[in-house]
Amino acid sequence: MQEKLTKRVIEGLEVTAKPYEIRDSTLKGLLLRVQPSGVRTWYFDYRHRGARNRRLIGRYPGLSPEGARDIGLKLAAKAAGGIDLQEEKRTEREEGVRARQSTLRAFLDQRYEPWAKSHLKTADFQLARLRSDFKEWLDRPMLDFNQIVIEGLRQKWKKGGMKPRSINRDVQRLGSVLSRAVECGVLDRHPLKGMKQLKYDKRRVPRFLNPDELTDLRTALTDREARMRAERLRMNEHLAARGKKSMPQHDGEFVDYLRPMVLLSLNCGLRRGEIFNLEWADVDLVAKILTVRGEGRYDKDGSKSSQSRAIPLNVEALRVLTSLRRPKAVGLVFPNPDTGERFTRIDKSWRTAKKSAEIPNVKFHHLRHTFASRLVQAGVPLNTVRELMGHEDIETTMIYAHLAPSNLRDAVEKVAG
Repeated sequence: MQEKLTKRVIEGLEVTAKPYEIRDSTLKGLLLRVQPSGVRTWYFDYRHRGARNRRLIGRYPGLSPEGARDIGLKLAAKAAGGIDLQEEKRTEREEGVRARQSTLRAFLDQRYEPWAKSHLKTADFQLARLRSDFKEWLDRPMLDFNQIVIEGLRQKWKKGGMKPRSINRDVQRLGSVLSRAVECGVLDRHPLKGMKQLKYDKRRVPRFLNPDELTDLRTALTDREARMRAERLRMNEHLAARGKKSMPQHDGEFVDYLRPMVLLSLNCGLRRGEIFNLEWADVDLVAKILTVRGEGRYDKDGSKSSQSRAIPLNVEALRVLTSLRRPKAVGLVFPNPDTGERFTRIDKSWRTAKKSAEIPNVKFHHLRHTFASRLVQAGVPLNTVRELMGHEDIETTMIYAHLAPSNLRDAVEKVAG
């Protein structure tokens, strides 16, 4: 059936038990298909490489006869030029999907977060920072990021008091997301490729405890345990006076976890998480070796670099672990006394200790810096320090290089007049 398709003609078409088609007499290839449900749909028939094809272009009355002809004329011109209209439509559909996924929020939610939680130990932290740092850009396409935009953000953050090193980390975090988007095919190119980082002092002096601070911290930890022992004694006397069962006395060298944790970090350079993950299977008291696992059985554990390293136990570290060891000891060296599970934080006890030592500006991680600093000051080669610290490259270890001034002094003396 063929007829000039107008509104009056279409409205007068009969709905039958079977679908049928009526072709427009004024534009070859344009047709209207009438379904038994009464739905009327516009199509355009065309030939591509000798094969007959059909493309859906819309529904009536949403698309009027005039509008359908306009679209049909454009499609006819494309078909005459050798374009496959169905392939074009598939491409447009894929581009539409990509456009919806290419906003920062959509990509983070749908693609990056599942990947990050499988591949990154700090996935939750990284995702939280991304959503916080770039919250004003979450609903914009990732291609909106370019070097001009990022430079504007960097200057804004600098004026707000952020340090260049922190700014670089935030931009690098975004860059990793954009790299992943390119790998997934959501972006064709990396919009920040080739952008240089802000310059910063890579040899900045790390915070470490000086001898007086070390003495104060050790004294504070010993005094803390003395107070805990005295408190347990008073409590047991109170319980005994009431005829109740006494609590176990603190008879060992250490009352709880804090002092041995601090001593291990000072003598082995362990990160806090590495101490939390430490198991007796990682400790060889005969060979005097402690192994930090690159990968372990706890969530988000293992070393930061995911590479195992062996640390020889010096006299104090060996004494600490020997004192803690019980017959047939298995599992965690430092289980949480309340749950028996792995520690996740020790903030409260650490704050109390450093306040008592009157060094409030020190973090637990600075104990690790102190270990490395003391090694360098003792003349230990930087590459050996790198191995003990588990650094992936020597550049990270170089922040301690200034602590070996004798090497520099010997060098300049060679050119003295």
